[in-house]
Amino acid sequence: MESMFPKPTDCWAKTDGTSGKPSLTVRDHCLIVGAVAEVVGRFLSPRCRNLAPTGSTTLTAAHDIGKITPGFLKKCAASPFSRIPGSQHCEGNHALVSQAFLASLPEMQNDRGLPLPWALSVGGHHGVYPTPKVHNNLGKRSGPVELDLLWPNQLRRSLLIELIGHFGPLPSEKIEIGSRIHWMTGFVTFCDWIGSNADWFPLYPELSLRDHYTPDTARAGAERAVELIGWHRRSVFPSLSFSRLFAAPEVPQFAPRPLQETLIALADQPGLYIVEAPMGAGKTEAALAAAYRRWNEGDERGLYFALPTQLTSNRIHNRVSEFLDHVIADNSIQTLAHGNAWLSENRVRSFSPAQTSTEGIDATEACRWFTSSRKPLLAPFGTGTIDQALMACIGAKHSALRLFALSGKVVVIDEVHSYDPYTSALVDQLIRWLLEVGCTVIVLSATLAAKRRRQMIEKAGAFEPDPPPSDYPLITKVVGETATHHPVIDPAIVETKVHLLHIDSADSDFIESVARAAESGACVVVIRNTVATAQQTFCAIKEALCDDTIQVGLLHSRFPHFQRQQNEKHWMDLLGRKPALRPPGCVLVATQVVEQSVDIDADLLVTDLAPTDLLLQRLGRLHRHSRPRPPGFESATCWILQPTVDWHTKPKVIREAIGASAYIYPPIALYLAQEVWRKRKSVTLPTGIRELLESPESLMTSLPAGAKKLAAELETETGNMISSALRQGPFKEPNLPDTEGAQTRYNMQPSALLILLRKPPHTQSHETVVAPLEGPQQTITAGSFNYDLAKLLHENAVRIPAYLVYSAFSQQPDWLSTHISDAVLAVCSTDSIALDVIGGESLTHQLFYHPEQGVSYEKITGRIPPSEVSEDLDSWF
Repeated sequence: MESMFPKPTDCWAKTDGTSGKPSLTVRDHCLIVGAVAEVVGRFLSPRCRNLAPTGSTTLTAAHDIGKITPGFLKKCAASPFSRIPGSQHCEGNHALVSQAFLASLPEMQNDRGLPLPWALSVGGHHGVYPTPKVHNNLGKRSGPVELDLLWPNQLRRSLLIELIGHFGPLPSEKIEIGSRIHWMTGFVTFCDWIGSNADWFPLYPELSLRDHYTPDTARAGAERAVELIGWHRRSVFPSLSFSRLFAAPEVPQFAPRPLQETLIALADQPGLYIVEAPMGAGKTEAALAAAYRRWNEGDERGLYFALPTQLTSNRIHNRVSEFLDHVIADNSIQTLAHGNAWLSENRVRSFSPAQTSTEGIDATEACRWFTSSRKPLLAPFGTGTIDQALMACIGAKHSALRLFALSGKVVVIDEVHSYDPYTSALVDQLIRWLLEVGCTVIVLSATLAAKRRRQMIEKAGAFEPDPPPSDYPLITKVVGETATHHPVIDPAIVETKVHLLHIDSADSDFIESVARAAESGACVVVIRNTVATAQQTFCAIKEALCDDTIQVGLLHSRFPHFQRQQNEKHWMDLLGRKPALRPPGCVLVATQVVEQSVDIDADLLVTDLAPTDLLLQRLGRLHRHSRPRPPGFESATCWILQPTVDWHTKPKVIREAIGASAYIYPPIALYLAQEVWRKRKSVTLPTGIRELLESPESLMTSLPAGAKKLAAELETETGNMISSALRQGPFKEPNLPDTEGAQTRYNMQPSALLILLRKPPHTQSHETVVAPLEGPQQTITAGSFNYDLAKLLHENAVRIPAYLVYSAFSQQPDWLSTHISDAVLAVCSTDSIALDVIGGESLTHQLFYHPEQGVSYEKITGRIPPSEVSEDLDSWF
């Protein structure tokens, strides 16, 4: 090959998916992606445009210049390069070759001869960076192993000269590795993905490659592609009143509440806004209205609303959609972003205001594009889990694309109090990077401790003045290095005195009392800390009721997906705002799934002991709305189930006394909560929230012996969490899986999906008939993918601890892993609640399913379970 010296048009970048033939030259592809970069750059907000260095278009165009190397070109069997002797020893990672080539150029090196970090944006455009050591060494040699051939480097230089002629010089700005480099990598990736779409930039499968694109045709294609997906379409109607933001024109005008009015007034600059206000105070509307002001007056465009769980994300998705209906002035897109969003019918929604032209965005094309893997976060407007955003600042694959997707938007982080120290440290890093890439960040919480607020302020680069304020509600505005506090006075907030009754958790008499309360007409909500205790409580209350017309419900995470949705909708309707649906007495037993972001209104609340901030969240479900109460329940009352614990004894004995809750929350947090609450006969909300939140801190100086040891354990564990979080940067820990929860939650217990079927799968010849518990049976051909079956499997799935079914994983049919990961099949018998797990002959636990109770399990006598794990899944750790 050296003797014949290849021409530039011999070097292919893309092959035809049908014929496998080389179909696009490296030169054409680089020209296309450079043209896309020009168009995308033009639509960036001014602050985001400043993130891109002078020369970013040429850098982006050169992203695949490393495909001119024997190690890559040999990969196509139809190419003559596949026969180069020794090419199997050449570097085949074309992104690394691109980076190495650029790093070797004098104009891309600093004064010490080290490559400028901009080259990393090319090396990482397939989602993974080379290690910093590899990056620094790249500039010290001409490039990866290429058999001492001269033509690769000469052809690369020739192409680079042409790209510079079209797009200008390469970047020469000196910069440190950080958020801006990461953002640039996402920019390169985004442009490459658009430029690689054969629907917009056709391939030409021919025996002899040639260049088909000119700068003009590449730019025309880029304009058309970006316009079709509508990524840049984020315009909103100007000068809408607060009332019009949240209601149709025919609805009477209403004014913002003081909290909302204050945040809107403060949001005159990009920055960090921390909103602390009680449950039901209108924090969501305040954040959306502040976002609207930033869209009208600032550079910010677009929205991502992040919540702790998929369930809470689903709930907020429709509320945000209604708001966007009122404000969006352009044809645009809203997506739902989380691991199971594809199960939602409205996961991608297009907006087409009547006032706008029908030209431009193709709604069908845009929906298809943003629905595909890894792209929902790129949509102009989105709602989803915090995990999707956190992956922008850790070493997950394509995390750079996530940072680019969020840049320039208003990002709302709700329920920020609910994370452990590990995830909290990642949230702090995310906030810092979001501010650096042109975002305004609005943090919402009802129960944020002062210490946690200060951590966020300091990570954002500012300092909080001493002493910290005791006001509540409170808005903190952080712009640059300045943090200012703004108390909110709202005369309309109704003070609620909550009467407390402390009950020994070992005393089951409260079951009878709950039953009598429901029979007296009270709607009672009972919140237990674990699924198992919730199931037991549900059964006991049903047994204790004399009136079998009283509705008793159970909500937790171990129902199949379809049933959990049905149950949640049923109980949200019954215990929500509408009085016509409210029953004359009922009992809802639940776990933490009703703790926050749900509109449930109880006449009486019964709860397990939990950390103080979470107890306050649970109290937010009590007397939530103004309505007549049944006799005897006119005053808000909460019964707290208190464990009897000797806090002076050994930690092991303390954990045994606490029971299963010790696996859910740090025992020291339960000690502090018990000390804060058990001597109180009542609390007044919301005025008492601040004092309750800060009380645990004052107790740390005089702990009993056992609690002191538990505090030391937690301090060590917290230190480990934070250290681990700080090691998760994208330039430190590359190539982690980009799946929800991967590296965003600390030591997540491995889980599995239990798929419930109504009868065993039946295979005949090459076809298998699968009958899910809910939904029509499906027929699948061996080796094929059936979308309807995949969706039904997820709808009939229950997440359980993986150790329960370890031995059954290897016994599952081949077709299952094609449709759903980490899953096992289980058949529901018609005459028993016991499940028959396929391949489960050696399981150490028997699993059960009951339509009213969900999935449960118990140990099989004589079988030793794996040495892992606690019995419960949702541990704070």
